[in-house]
Amino acid sequence: MRGVEAVAQALRRLAEAERKYAEELRGLAESVKYATVIGAVIEAIASDSEKHAGLYEAMLKIVVGWHQPGLVREDLKLVAQVIDRHIETERRMIEETRKLLEEVADPRMRLLLAAIYEDEVKHHRVLTDIKGKIAKAETLSEEEFWEAVWRDSPWHGTPGG
Repeated sequence: MRGVEAVAQALRRLAEAERKYAEELRGLAESVKYATVIGAVIEAIASDSEKHAGLYEAMLKIVVGWHQPGLVREDLKLVAQVIDRHIETERRMIEETRKLLEEVADPRMRLLLAAIYEDEVKHHRVLTDIKGKIAKAETLSEEEFWEAVWRDSPWHGTPGG
């Protein structure tokens, strides 16, 4: 197992690499802006790299011992309500994307639809998992809450998409 400083250093390096990669990809997407499908795919990958950088930076805070104040009951209620709406939205998106996958024959579109479908399924699972943890959060400390989130996560600590 790596020491805390080695993990922190790796997380910093990964976050920086993802941000640089996203910047390069965004430049490429801009240069091929008239190739709209290719540009859109490259931009989507750049967005994922930005997301990954943010997640690495969040993990860095955990590793270095930064203590996030716990959510108050009103915050938990708001988060739960918004997540409920998004769970339903993701469910509808999964259904619609699945229908399109069954109807579309163009292999280029099928490739993109399959990627979107997989993302929607991952998002739905993550949101459902977080929602379940929020229901228990009123009886848990912040540390217990996050331990439950990561312990029970199907991705065991990875972002899930």
